Amino acid sequence: MATFAIILKYRCMNRKTLTLLFFTVLINMVGLGIIIPFVPIIFKLKHFFSTGYSAQNINIILGFLLAAYPLAQFFGAPLLGRISDNVGRKKILSLSLFGSMLGYLIFAWGIYQSSIVLLFVSRIIDGFTGGNISVAMASIADISTDEKSKVRNFGMIGAAFGLGFIIGPAIGGILSDSSISPYFTTVTPFVAAAVVSLINLLMVSFTLPETHTNRVKRKVSIKYTFVNIKTAFIFQQLRTVFIALFLVNLGWVLFEYFFQVFLYGKFHLLSSHIAYLFVYLGFWIVLSQGYIVRKVSNKIPPTRILKWTLLPVSIMLMFVIFADKTVMYFVLPVLAIFTGFTQPNFSAILSDSTEKHSQGEILGIRQSVVSSAQAIAPLAGGFLMNIGNVAVGYQNPLITGSILAFAGWIFILFVKIPKQKISFIEK
Repeated sequence: MATFAIILKYRCMNRKTLTLLFFTVLINMVGLGIIIPFVPIIFKLKHFFSTGYSAQNINIILGFLLAAYPLAQFFGAPLLGRISDNVGRKKILSLSLFGSMLGYLIFAWGIYQSSIVLLFVSRIIDGFTGGNISVAMASIADISTDEKSKVRNFGMIGAAFGLGFIIGPAIGGILSDSSISPYFTTVTPFVAAAVVSLINLLMVSFTLPETHTNRVKRKVSIKYTFVNIKTAFIFQQLRTVFIALFLVNLGWVLFEYFFQVFLYGKFHLLSSHIAYLFVYLGFWIVLSQGYIVRKVSNKIPPTRILKWTLLPVSIMLMFVIFADKTVMYFVLPVLAIFTGFTQPNFSAILSDSTEKHSQGEILGIRQSVVSSAQAIAPLAGGFLMNIGNVAVGYQNPLITGSILAFAGWIFILFVKIPKQKISFIEK
């Protein structure tokens, strides 16, 4: 009976912690969701350039601005993941949220001042400290008991992503609509995102328990960012997984960053209308990761799920380009549902292939790979929009994204899970 009571208490504590992590990620994604519809079209919403800048040059500068966040995260996330293995998750999560709050405030000031420099500074600060998602995922891995529970729990956090994309863009759409209030401008959503981050920071600081007790002290250095990439693509047991992860994310980020530009270019939608379309997309992401993924994960291994879902993602990304406004409302749900399987199952494969004391590190390596894709995609997208007829160049990033997702599916067909769990303690 005593053993049963201990097990029951442990499960209740884990459930409470998982709930708190869910709300941590949810609030974080609300803040991010508020600004996502606006950053890729910020140069169309307010005048930042003199008349001497051509559309081609502005596209390239936009690509660099969009790349600033993931490029900074490329260096910061694995560093924070490694530190969290040393000192615990809670402190690093709090630091990350403070960085996000500061970044949003600087971006708001940059818009107000029409300063491109401040926009770049904002995205770099937010990116470098933006390891909150990977650290939260490491906390989830800490309290998950087996592979199935990891997929379910990662899927639950994926649902928080989707729910954040419902609430966040809805708030952003309202707060940017000057017809609702003359005080609502393109600055207002970024101030709101900073307030949301502050609330999240206070919640984590005062309510979230520390999940990481099995700590292993390791050296912390910026060089490990490059070591991570080397590990990801040379480590034979997981090489194919990381290549597939890189390609799929490269394709998806091209869609994620340039879908707003596509909507603005093809349908001439207002920023508030784009935000509301993201609300619709977020609803289907919630349904996928909050319900469908959790149900399917009980019956099918993560590798097999990815083999079945990545091909439809590639096909739907191509369909988006040719869809009119009406068809778009049918294509996006299918895309969201199949995409919902991607991140939790990749994370589950990597986490379950690694020893428990290295969860922060493996998920930090995962974030390095994802961040490298997120950095390359907007840089490439800025140049892709200049290929061919510039008037319809907004289609090129989405076409390329579809091809890359298809390539990722090809690689996932050859993935083999290592029989022995990998340890990074020797690094």
